[in-house]
Amino acid sequence: MTKTAKPVTVTLSAEDAADLQARVERGEFASLEEGVAAELAELNYRRAAEIVGGPEKLEALLDKLEVVETQDPADWIGGKRSLSDMLADLKAQAGS
Repeated sequence: MTKTAKPVTVTLSAEDAADLQARVERGEFASLEEGVAAELAELNYRRAAEIVGGPEKLEALLDKLEVVETQDPADWIGGKRSLSDMLADLKAQAGS
């Protein structure tokens, strides 16, 4: 699913801005926008890992979710599974 980009203004410290600009100039990112987006994605990953109990558990959960995505979508719609059932499954997987 692709989300529409929404413009925002971000204020960085002078040090962080210089670091990000240097990374763009080295070719690590194509633009400042790409660099900020990559850093936010990394932050989201670290937060998710913290929530589920570490990077290993997060990767295991993501692997399980990839398997779920290969199941027949009809099993997940038409009232066959409630949202609360799906959330309970995710919580159980995160706890294992």
